[in-house]
Amino acid sequence: MISEDTISAIATPIGESGIGIVRMSGKESFLIARKIFQPSCGKKVNWKTPFKTHYGWIIDPESKELIDEVLLTLMPAPKSYTREDIAEINCHSGPVPLRKTLRLTLKLGARLAEAGEFTKRAFLNGRIDLAQAESVLEVVQAKTEKSLQIALNQLKGGLSEKINTLKKKMVDFLSCLEAEIEFGEEDIEHLSRKDEESRLKDILVQIALLLKTARRGRVYKEGLKAVIVGRPNVGKSSLLNTLLQRERAIVSHTPGTTRDTIEEMINIKGFPLWIIDTAGLREVEGKIEEEAVRRTHAKLEEANIILLMVDGSLPLEKEDISIFERMEKEKTLLIVNKIDLPQRIDKEKIESFFPGQEVVEISATEEINLEKLKERTAGFALKEATLSSSDSFILSIRQEQVLEQARQNVERALLGIRGELSEELIAFDLREAIDRLGEITGEVLADDILDQIFSHFCIGK
Repeated sequence: MISEDTISAIATPIGESGIGIVRMSGKESFLIARKIFQPSCGKKVNWKTPFKTHYGWIIDPESKELIDEVLLTLMPAPKSYTREDIAEINCHSGPVPLRKTLRLTLKLGARLAEAGEFTKRAFLNGRIDLAQAESVLEVVQAKTEKSLQIALNQLKGGLSEKINTLKKKMVDFLSCLEAEIEFGEEDIEHLSRKDEESRLKDILVQIALLLKTARRGRVYKEGLKAVIVGRPNVGKSSLLNTLLQRERAIVSHTPGTTRDTIEEMINIKGFPLWIIDTAGLREVEGKIEEEAVRRTHAKLEEANIILLMVDGSLPLEKEDISIFERMEKEKTLLIVNKIDLPQRIDKEKIESFFPGQEVVEISATEEINLEKLKERTAGFALKEATLSSSDSFILSIRQEQVLEQARQNVERALLGIRGELSEELIAFDLREAIDRLGEITGEVLADDILDQIFSHFCIGK
């Protein structure tokens, strides 16, 4: 599976900025770099000197055309990202110098790297395992500091360590079973069925704890959905704009201005939170308003948190009461807006619909009590994710599915013990479970699955 080709790609986004990188990996990397790089000092580059950056020019060896002023960094194997020779050319970041430099490397023998191929080579060459390789993508896509910390912990091998510890327990138990199968007639110490059952129960507990982290991992990775809902003109769009610190939604005193849902992501106390502004819930007049209210109800079905807003400067209306009755109380946070105005709302009546819940009183336009609202919203998020960033999380659906399959294999083995089945059948299920864990770290994996994983990476990573 390890390719002997030298690969090349632009490793930074195309656009105008200070630096853009063309990266090569493979045994021909230094040779290609030598052909196109001319040091500015006129002296020859010592190509055997590792981890040194050289200043000079990229020149087309045939036409002698000057392409760009660059910095060239050489990273010899095995102490590089891919454990192959790597040459990185730091160009001026613009589409023309980057593409012309890339074309030169391809013309002289490199081929264009596939998506994620640099990281794939790092995995195939044994520098990182597959769980660590997947975490590279999580680092790139991290939306908050906490999600970045979690991805970096996995990149350091936090999840792999837990998987390997779990696998060792299974292998130790399997060894005992295989010894009984192989030397059953000899005078060796056998595990009792009670001991076997106890060991498998402990393994199942460890698997269950890891599976619990999958849901929490998705919270940090994908974020929660918080839907702002209420009757028209209570200040939903004003709250969205204030939280975003920019004018994203149109704000008007005319009820019904928002006709479609508006979604934006913000960082609330370390959690990525999708804030969704919706059309006001009301009696509809016409197909457009009917569709707007339908979309609001659809978003409420998806919501992790409902930010239910009422106007504190007005008495409660029938529409408010109707909305109260339809909300899922356990995921609803009640907000009284416009406290900068004289208050006419019946707070006791509100609390009768939401007993035991503290009402958050704010002014979206005057930015009063917004920090308190963020604290309460983060509290809802913590119900979904209670682990610290130093814990190991299952971060991909693939990892979760494979671990679930391992759990089913161990459960079958446990049922086999309780049903007095033969050691051979129990050992078969355990081997299957061990192979499933090997799929998480990449010790056991099919080529098509590997290609699918790295296809989600960008070219150049």
